[in-house]
Amino acid sequence: MIIAVNRLSKRQKKDIWALVSDSDHEFVPPLSARKGTTQAQLTGEEAKGVPVEYFEALTRQSFILCIKGFRVVGFMSYIKDHKLEAGGSLNVICDYISTIIVKKEYRKRGFTTGMYEKLFRYRPGKTYATRTWSLNHAHLSLLNKLGFKLALRIENDRGAGIDTVYYVRGDSYAAEKDELS
Repeated sequence: MIIAVNRLSKRQKKDIWALVSDSDHEFVPPLSARKGTTQAQLTGEEAKGVPVEYFEALTRQSFILCIKGFRVVGFMSYIKDHKLEAGGSLNVICDYISTIIVKKEYRKRGFTTGMYEKLFRYRPGKTYATRTWSLNHAHLSLLNKLGFKLALRIENDRGAGIDTVYYVRGDSYAAEKDELS
């Protein structure tokens, strides 16, 4: 079951904490090296053991949850109507998708696609944006399939040969880009 929630229950927070902790070092840089979900500078910080600061920022957001038998096995967090400014050239009001994690044993089952589709139905007509790293091939492939377009690439932002890439989907963003061209 995939549901949208604006406030997490105690049990959901506990499950999300476990997912964040377990996948900390799958992210580049690790979540424990970040101060929050919208941090602009992604290099130079060292992992701090557990991603407490990141988790605290995360829990103030809205969520799409994958539930299996009353447990959260995956989630997407997002910030509604966020003013995203990046790289001096990206400036858009959007639903900013900050974090997506699916428990390892539930990956490659369509949960991430389902969460994106739930968000599109739950918040229709919005511009959606997210960022990831250039070597996150599975996520990049999905973003392309879902109609997201590369909006900005910041070279070597996460280390040598690892770029930060911003992707955007939405009619209002596409129209705005056409006007500026």
